[in-house]
Amino acid sequence: MNLDDLKWGNANFEDEQVSKEALLNMLNVNNHPTLKKIKSQMIFESVAWIGFLAFYYDFFDGHLKPVLWNVLLIIAVGLLLVHNLLGYQVTNNPINGPSILDSLRNYLKKIRRYSYLSIATRAFALIIIIGYFLSGVESFELRHYWSIGLLPLFVLAQVYFLWRVWSKRINTITSKYDQLVDEK
Repeated sequence: MNLDDLKWGNANFEDEQVSKEALLNMLNVNNHPTLKKIKSQMIFESVAWIGFLAFYYDFFDGHLKPVLWNVLLIIAVGLLLVHNLLGYQVTNNPINGPSILDSLRNYLKKIRRYSYLSIATRAFALIIIIGYFLSGVESFELRHYWSIGLLPLFVLAQVYFLWRVWSKRINTITSKYDQLVDEK
């Protein structure tokens, strides 16, 4: 089977010795080591966040905090869990088109959308978690004001570093896509 035919979607699977099912088995992404690492990270983070939710009420005096902050904390951790699940779904299904070029184009669109969601979700969760720990403080001391003052800088730093990570990933995929387009 000609690799160029596979790239551009011109492959005729009926005339070839390799069936479409055999090709999909060769491209089984569940066996890819990077995906296994992503899955392990997702499972570890999810278990850690679920553990945090299970014990925050007792360990971090949730019963002394305002109800609004408890609800916001649960929502923020829930968003982080949904974020992990969506990330796994995005990376688990990179083959989404009749050709390699179409799959890469569709994957690039999905990963760009997911990067914005990832950055926003983590920034929101960070703000809520820090807000939760500062809520219920009856008398503010200098360290509390420093915490509140440094929060925007901390969030902006996280957004900046997350954006750099995502930009690098997106640029890598974009360069591969551009190479395929130039070959065509």
